[in-house]
Amino acid sequence: MGYATNNGDGYVKPKEFVKEYSIKSLVCCFSGGKDSLVATHYVMNELKDLQIHKEILWVDTTIMLPIVEPFVREVCKKFGWKLTIVYPERTFLEIAKKKGLPRIHRRWCCDPLKMKPMFNYIKGLPPQRGAVTGLRRAESTNRKDYPFVSYFKKSYWLYSPLIEWTRKQVETYIRANNLPNPPQYKFHLKETCMCGAFANQREFEILKACFPDFWNQFVNLEKELKGYACFNFKGKPVYAKDLDKQTLLQDKIEGMEGKKQ
Repeated sequence: MGYATNNGDGYVKPKEFVKEYSIKSLVCCFSGGKDSLVATHYVMNELKDLQIHKEILWVDTTIMLPIVEPFVREVCKKFGWKLTIVYPERTFLEIAKKKGLPRIHRRWCCDPLKMKPMFNYIKGLPPQRGAVTGLRRAESTNRKDYPFVSYFKKSYWLYSPLIEWTRKQVETYIRANNLPNPPQYKFHLKETCMCGAFANQREFEILKACFPDFWNQFVNLEKELKGYACFNFKGKPVYAKDLDKQTLLQDKIEGMEGKKQ
């Protein structure tokens, strides 16, 4: 299994991955962002003539931007990809009412809301199983040694074909293949899952201005938690109730489309 390297010498093409690891069931984990869009399109296009089980998996973490699921469905329909949507056992709000919102150093959300439902679904497919991710090393220092291929919890192979790609390469691929741009970027939002762990105050202001029903979940959660700040920026608590009272300047949302859901 020499492809699981850390230095780029073992780049694996999709067909090589399927052959080397005897993959019979392949799932492309499409979050609705640019990286996972490109990884999904690249792999599905390369393997379009290969007779193995192939499908797209989207995890509804229950705190996804409301524009993401329609986009994922639209893309899958356009390319004729089979789509499966899975859900966590408990919703984001159910857990947050006990634990509060996730923080950068207290990210309780990823495992129960995303990884567990994804894992439970994939491990139920016929072996050998493979899961395609859009992970890139350039996105995080924590990924600097991440391999092209790894074995996840003795259950399935994780394949990250874009692991060494740059953001420019991703955007070039999107243009070259005429792929639709994920809608959240029009609102200057990077993440599809708005758990709050990596959000900044500006992003919360955008949620308030453009997705008021979605934003109200945070306002109501904060009321229920009594005294808990929904957001923490550089150690400074920022309360949803205070943001909710603000009148946003027009230039903060200039150029954005669809100010309401």
